Amino acid sequence: MNIQNIAEAVVTLVVAVIGVAVPYVAKFLKSNKTAETLVSILPTLAKDAVVALQKLGVTTYIEGELKKSKAVTYVETALKNLGFKETDATTIQNAVESAYANLTQDGTLATYTQKTVEEANAETDAEKLASAKKALAEAQTTVTELESKTTTTSVAK
Repeated sequence: MNIQNIAEAVVTLVVAVIGVAVPYVAKFLKSNKTAETLVSILPTLAKDAVVALQKLGVTTYIEGELKKSKAVTYVETALKNLGFKETDATTIQNAVESAYANLTQDGTLATYTQKTVEEANAETDAEKLASAKKALAEAQTTVTELESKTTTTSVAK
């Protein structure tokens, strides 16, 4: 036997094994509907989570890493609600990152201008000012009431 005959025998054996194994693997994959369903639904859930958090970022300042972790949590929760008991966190993170990249590339996320740290701080200062003005008005009302009582009591004596 020479080397060429051995190589032909090995190739023939590998082709035979592949020919027998492929139908069984295909049958297994077709019967495993859970994996197929997860693969088909995960990108949609990730996209929806990214868009929802991007919309939330319009009214509330949220850091990028916090957005990502919340999106992953939303997807995990949605999958559990759909009946998936075990989910791989890395796969979900990758799906969220992929959805973010695709939505950024096609311009969908650009329509939602995000609130900045400065805007959030300015809003906080405005809320503090409004709260202080309200407290001042209440205090002024109390002073006026007490002054009128004191004046009424002094006149009555």
